[in-house]
Amino acid sequence: MQVKQKYLDDVRDVLDAVGREHATTFNPEYCFDSIIDGGYTRIAIKASKTIDNVETHVREELDRICPILRCTPLIVGERTRKRPLQDGVVHTRGSIPAITLETLRKILEENTFPILLAKKGGIYVIMDGSKLKKAREAHNYSRGDIADEMGLSRRAIYEYERGTMSPTISIALRLEELLETALIEPLILWETINRPDRAKTTCKPVGKQTRLTKTTLEIFSRLGFNSTIAQDAPFDLLTSLRQHVVLSYLKQRLERLDENRLEFLAKLADVLKEEPVIIASDSPTLEALSGIPVVYLKELLSFENPSEFIALIHSRRGA
Repeated sequence: MQVKQKYLDDVRDVLDAVGREHATTFNPEYCFDSIIDGGYTRIAIKASKTIDNVETHVREELDRICPILRCTPLIVGERTRKRPLQDGVVHTRGSIPAITLETLRKILEENTFPILLAKKGGIYVIMDGSKLKKAREAHNYSRGDIADEMGLSRRAIYEYERGTMSPTISIALRLEELLETALIEPLILWETINRPDRAKTTCKPVGKQTRLTKTTLEIFSRLGFNSTIAQDAPFDLLTSLRQHVVLSYLKQRLERLDENRLEFLAKLADVLKEEPVIIASDSPTLEALSGIPVVYLKELLSFENPSEFIALIHSRRGA
């Protein structure tokens, strides 16, 4: 337990040191431990010293909510169950990249990205296929010439040029030497690792729904919002409409709110620059708690369009 806590403390120290705004809490019930403003993207980080300990349902939740939050999911750890991770090498668990804490620090502090990608069968790289083709043609080599020289198939050279297949590091280095051209590209995680279909992740509700959840979802749907249930997050619902994303904490009675969760939700909304809200089925009393607007089910039922809801939470933010 002390070793685990020491590692989490190290993660927080790095996030504090890189000078970027972040909301961090190491609550094992959440699918992410921190969301950090990376400047170029928001990053949702799950820290686990052993990356294989990040459970499937946690990765699936990250896959569902990160497109809505416009975040890149990332696992930060130091080893698999079998061996240590190497700095500068990107692994994947499911569709989520996993890197060491030092690799993350270099990305955030130095803008230095890794170039090596661990896959089944070896260490691979991303290569600029168009640059490979231009260099080959500049040397008057055919694909067959390159294939014969490298001991590869012509099909492999064709796929490298199309960017549909990644070479191993040894093949890429031999190609660079043969063609006297730098071909290996850095792994910009949010561009080269994420699946193209990640942004199409569905927003359908999942899991068991309480009466309050069902009613709120029905109202949001009627108002034109897309909503998804979050099972392992500091919010219960993510609701989106055009540029608006609302982080909703659903609670029957206000006196039963989790203060730590409320505090983290407020910080998270600030980092994300999105709207937090508490939705309660209590009788209307308070307009806000900890700077988070409170909207009551009775009020939600009276809204006829989404702008009324957005205007109300704007008016109550910080009240």
